[in-house]
Amino acid sequence: MSKAKGTNISISMHGHGLQEVCNFIAIAKTKSHSETLRELILTAIFTFPDEKISNIEEVEKLLKTMFSIKDPNHLIRELLDQLISEGQIQQPLGINYVLSVEARSKIKARVDDAFRLQKRVKNQWLEEIARQFPDLNTDLAWSGLYEYLANAFLQHGMQVALFLDPSVELPTVYGASLSALLNQVVQNKFDSTHQENAKNAISDFFGTIANNPERAKFVAECADGAGNFYSLAVSTEIAGRFRDKLNPLILFCDTNVLFGILDLHVHPLADVSNELVDAIAKHKIPIKLRYHENTLAELCSSIDHHGEILRQNKWTRAISRAATKSRLISGLEKKYHQKNSETALEVDEFLQPFKHVDALLNERKLVIYRSEERLKERATLEADYKKFLKRINREKDHYLVAHDVIVLDCVHLLKRNATSTLDSGALFVTCDHLLYRFDSEISRKKKTHASVVMPNVLLQILRPFIPSSQNFNTSFAETFAIPEFRTIGSGADKACLKMLSLLNAYKDMTEDVAVRMLTNDMLIDNLRGIENNKTFQAEVDSAIAADYQNLIEEVAEVTKEKEQANKKFEEQVQLSELEAAKAQKALESERETQETTKKLSEEFTDLRKKNLLQKKIFSTIGAILVNIILFLFIHNIWRWDWLLNHPESYGLQVAIHITVLFGIVGFFVNSWRKVVWSITFLGAVVIGVMQMLGGPENQ
Repeated sequence: MSKAKGTNISISMHGHGLQEVCNFIAIAKTKSHSETLRELILTAIFTFPDEKISNIEEVEKLLKTMFSIKDPNHLIRELLDQLISEGQIQQPLGINYVLSVEARSKIKARVDDAFRLQKRVKNQWLEEIARQFPDLNTDLAWSGLYEYLANAFLQHGMQVALFLDPSVELPTVYGASLSALLNQVVQNKFDSTHQENAKNAISDFFGTIANNPERAKFVAECADGAGNFYSLAVSTEIAGRFRDKLNPLILFCDTNVLFGILDLHVHPLADVSNELVDAIAKHKIPIKLRYHENTLAELCSSIDHHGEILRQNKWTRAISRAATKSRLISGLEKKYHQKNSETALEVDEFLQPFKHVDALLNERKLVIYRSEERLKERATLEADYKKFLKRINREKDHYLVAHDVIVLDCVHLLKRNATSTLDSGALFVTCDHLLYRFDSEISRKKKTHASVVMPNVLLQILRPFIPSSQNFNTSFAETFAIPEFRTIGSGADKACLKMLSLLNAYKDMTEDVAVRMLTNDMLIDNLRGIENNKTFQAEVDSAIAADYQNLIEEVAEVTKEKEQANKKFEEQVQLSELEAAKAQKALESERETQETTKKLSEEFTDLRKKNLLQKKIFSTIGAILVNIILFLFIHNIWRWDWLLNHPESYGLQVAIHITVLFGIVGFFVNSWRKVVWSITFLGAVVIGVMQMLGGPENQ
């Protein structure tokens, strides 16, 4: 265990959340998750040689049972393949996994040493307790020591490796925290009469570390065990903190990924694709899953194509069993043969659920994406892609190249400059190694984050955001100090120093800023392998300065956008006011027009009424005058003897005068016309009556 003495690293207190984040980052970048898991797979197979472990699921179950560790199936498969290719694991009959002689010998020596060390340390300390505190239960004392170590590592992470060294001068807050943890342990383990002695016994264990190399080694191994656990598992709290700082990301799924999600592919990465989608949904990671409209067309076309191939024959279960072993058939065809070999299945029955793949994808929260045309940009990108394929002597159908370019261009359009891959705004997930290599190459040239990522790589990147277990604390306490686990060196001393350097760099910084720095994958990659604390500190300080500069630029950009928005708003307000004034003026003008029209209408109505009255008066007077003239004309001027001497002369004369009177009035006055002309008609009836009166008697 590294001593704090002489390290020249001051220990300063920070928020508990920040300590957890620093602890995770320091461990994760001192020893990788994969390195630790490789060693655990070897150790598990060594510990249970008679279990006859023959498949991935059995290895996965063994790791969970032995170390409370649950890792993705695909990662265990990859590491097993590596260990087999390296010769550390063998399958003599192609069935069960066994260790090579060299690997077995190495692990046995390591585990045996750890067991012997633990036994010596335990026996020596319990003998001391028996002499100093004869009434103290030694089994409870050892259990209390173990629990105190577990709680201390859980509470304070890797710096406990230094805090437990009595030569280190601790800040008051840390000392109080460790003291509180010790009090809690002894209160849970011992009755009130033995609590003080138990506390003194456990304190003495650590108080003698400086002069007891074996105890120091045991605590250092416990620190390694804690480091191993932290490198494999993420607590719910830490994962939550990371997710809270994660910006939304659009993830475009390639056709091969969709095949995996739809369970139409037989490939290790198909399982990873499903794990990826499930993890995003289960842990509410802010990633929007999308597939391009061209990807949907390619997917449907591929299903139809391979469906036609399958329909050309009637497949027996025996032939299907043989087909599953072929490397020359497509994943979809192999998937059909797998199912048909288990239970006879018609091709159309197998393909029936995939007639509406968009609905199936929608159930998994995958939404179609429709993009705008960018012919120039896509033409340039396609030319670069074809040059790349030609240079590495690989061929790809034109329509596949065109599809990859269209989706990749969409990602480029949506991407933003960022220090973290997950903060880039958009990514393209694919199982296509050629596309992945092409994008990596152009990204390196442009010095930007890659736009294309493999599903297994993305799942690893997301590991900090996915809690390993709901019972993280319990699993940690059960696992971190067992000999098989703690002997896998995690570089705990280096991790501890790295974490303290990280903490020291954030003296006056808020936790939000620190977490953003600690999730900066470019920074962390740069920190890997740096031993010198000054260099380490300089890298961190430089990254902080760059981050603040980015924040300043972001604030300036936001301020500029806000000013532009305010200016535009003011212009809109002014325009609105002008439009409102125009509208008001138009309204007033319209109102004036309406009032004028109303006034004119009223005047016109009055004029019509006056004109009508005049017509009525003058037409009536005129009609009367015409009748007088007619009367004089008939009786005096041009004597109309026929009429005057007619037997019904009176009736005829009255009828003539009435007809003339009302005919003239009705002609000039429209409103009276019906009435007066009706009276004229009735007048004819009156005439008939008058005729019966007769005329003057003949002389």
